[in-house]
Amino acid sequence: MKKTAQKQRQPRRTPAEPVVQPIPGESLTSWIGALAQQQDLDIKPLLRELHLDRLGGLSGAEMRLSDPVVRRMEKLTGVDAERLHAMTLARYAGNALPHLPLFSSDGVAVQQWHKGAWSHHSQARWCPKCLRGNDGPRWLLRWKLPWSFACVDHGVYVVTECQACCDTVQFRQDAPPERTCENWTVEGEWIYSLGEPCGFPLVMCQPVPVSDDSVLALQTRINAWLDGSPTHEDRQLVALAAVLIPLVSPSMVRRGDPLLRYAVRSPRGTSQRQRKGRRPWNDSLRVAAAVYAADQLLRRRYSASEVAEWIADLRLLDHRRTPWRMDMSELAYGPSLRPNPFVEPLVHRGLITLGGWL
Repeated sequence: MKKTAQKQRQPRRTPAEPVVQPIPGESLTSWIGALAQQQDLDIKPLLRELHLDRLGGLSGAEMRLSDPVVRRMEKLTGVDAERLHAMTLARYAGNALPHLPLFSSDGVAVQQWHKGAWSHHSQARWCPKCLRGNDGPRWLLRWKLPWSFACVDHGVYVVTECQACCDTVQFRQDAPPERTCENWTVEGEWIYSLGEPCGFPLVMCQPVPVSDDSVLALQTRINAWLDGSPTHEDRQLVALAAVLIPLVSPSMVRRGDPLLRYAVRSPRGTSQRQRKGRRPWNDSLRVAAAVYAADQLLRRRYSASEVAEWIADLRLLDHRRTPWRMDMSELAYGPSLRPNPFVEPLVHRGLITLGGWL
């Protein structure tokens, strides 16, 4: 008789008590990674056990959790529904991510949203000092948003690139955040794929201290907006900063942190064409400079048209006349609260042109 080999199924393992608890502000992928490490489980079996595979894996689950999945996770981990929902991007659906898709399985809607939404779907930013905490490398959810440009707790700018290979760190899909840089080194890039990843520990990156306390105060105001408790002035600050990120020039931050002036003078992230998927808001220093400049302009109590006039004059001082081509998907899915009172005057003055990418 011909024998057929049958695969033996591994017995299902459920998380055992006590379960590692999420830290305040932690992202879902970070907590799942910590849970897998504590329980000595592989990621894929853990996702199946928690029914997260039904939402498209970690990338889909971190957008929004369904009620049946939340009940399953509550039962197996003991973490309540409120904390589970707080670890997903749906936490920011009312302000920073106003058009977050209702269903992560809707591929077309998710693709359109990812094109225009201000969210770091795959590019990492982090505070190394936070990662060195007693709880181990735990990644915060707000680091997924460009509006996190500084760490208030440690008084440093967040890091956006590996300081060994000088390249952005990319998150892998359906995997917890990296502990080391996975970028391939230049030496092995074209040598028969025999190269090795960079391997530099992300916690060892040295963040740049914030030398201007006003930058930390502005980050605190932005955090209040992200947490859903902003004032009218905070909403105005965010709306103006959103359109200033591609338009900010050195004259607008001449009295601020010198590092911000350097970031604005640098051509990084400001090209009209996308470079490796990077947009102006990928640069945390440029975002900080735009928020600082927006705050300085709003302190003058100008109207939206007067703000546009000042922006035009300050850009002329720096010999910057090329308008910014704003993608229509960015206008539709971006972070500024609609209607943004500053967009129309800037379009009228020719500082912004609307359309698609060239």
